[in-house]
Amino acid sequence: MAEEKVMDQDAVDEAVDQENEKKETEEVAVEEQLKALEEEVNTWKTDYYKVFADMENLKRRLQNEHANTMKFMMQSFIEQLLPVVDNFERSLTVENPSEEIKNFLKGYEMIYNQLMQVLQSQGVEVIKTEGEEFDPNFHQAVMTVKDDNFKSNMIVEELQRGYKLKDRVIRASLVKVSE
Repeated sequence: MAEEKVMDQDAVDEAVDQENEKKETEEVAVEEQLKALEEEVNTWKTDYYKVFADMENLKRRLQNEHANTMKFMMQSFIEQLLPVVDNFERSLTVENPSEEIKNFLKGYEMIYNQLMQVLQSQGVEVIKTEGEEFDPNFHQAVMTVKDDNFKSNMIVEELQRGYKLKDRVIRASLVKVSE
């Protein structure tokens, strides 16, 4: 009987050991599975953040492209309109006009001023030349003259107005420059 108790005790101990090993094996398997799932979650998170960052960059780039497109969309139209502005300016330089022509000139001047206001509202600016030093980024030298009244490389006369649209030159000023 004592032997039977020892055997029963051994059997119980063995059963407990097997049960503990089984639990430990299951715990290890669960821990490994948990680690694998955590790694998978981290991989998915990393991929998500990469895709999110790519989408944000794309969104920002498209907004910048759209802004630039809108900014300069009118450039072609404005370039075609500049000769009309030039003709208005020429028509306003009539010397010794009669009374009848003065009335026409007054109307022309009003239309010209309105046209210039519209262009300014779209971001068109006249390039300054009077009293300015020649700058090849904004001016195109057509002639050079020797004039003691002006320092070297100063603009003597504007032959044709130049214009900028926002920060881009759409037509350089044609100028006469002192030597």
